[in-house]
Amino acid sequence: MLSSTPSLTNLNVLKPFIDANGLVDYNGLKEDKWLHEQVLKLKTADLHGMSYSEEYAFWLNAYNILTLKGVFMELERNPNWSGNISFLQRVKFFYLRRFSIAGKKINLYNLENKILRKRFKDPRIHFAINCGSKSCPNLPDNLFTPETLVDYLTTLTSSFINDKDHVFLDVKSKTLFLNPIFKWYKKDFQIKGGVKEFILNYLENPEKSFIQIFKSAKIEYTKYDWELNSQDTGSLLKIDVIK
Repeated sequence: MLSSTPSLTNLNVLKPFIDANGLVDYNGLKEDKWLHEQVLKLKTADLHGMSYSEEYAFWLNAYNILTLKGVFMELERNPNWSGNISFLQRVKFFYLRRFSIAGKKINLYNLENKILRKRFKDPRIHFAINCGSKSCPNLPDNLFTPETLVDYLTTLTSSFINDKDHVFLDVKSKTLFLNPIFKWYKKDFQIKGGVKEFILNYLENPEKSFIQIFKSAKIEYTKYDWELNSQDTGSLLKIDVIK
């Protein structure tokens, strides 16, 4: 099974394949035996007897590993595949393609929405799973474990929110530019007081005047870049506002 408590030598197994911009070296990762072994172990994983934290870590790891598997399946068919650009491609990737986990078949859509979101009800999930696109939170370079789960979720959430490509307040126009994740899953943030309150909890050392403008600012959502988060084709996310 994909152990929820991997050995220390495996905790940061993905780190060598992710650059400072969060782009992935898919060519290098494709040759790594560890990833292929984890995909195989998912098929026979036994979830019985797992604690809440063990199961939470398991499903987060499973989502990210199976996303990588899905990317490799696309690249095998088309080495020039540039990501889930179209709606039809996204339906095929997240909904129609199914993977084997613990003796059952599941797609990424249901893994996220029927298991992670429904069972754990934690908005930090949205900053811990990677969908293989440039606007998605970076692929975590460490595995989740029960012992590190809370701290790592906090670290990943803080990193995303303090990245101006995803959360940016234009003080002059009093406009808050947000990644569409905050729009798509707006309901999930209500349990933490709403999107703005949630973000404020993770902003690093905001000044009082900044907070006042932040709370009253109008929100604009940036355009989501579905291009593959590959080092081979990578360019940094540019803000493109949806009117």
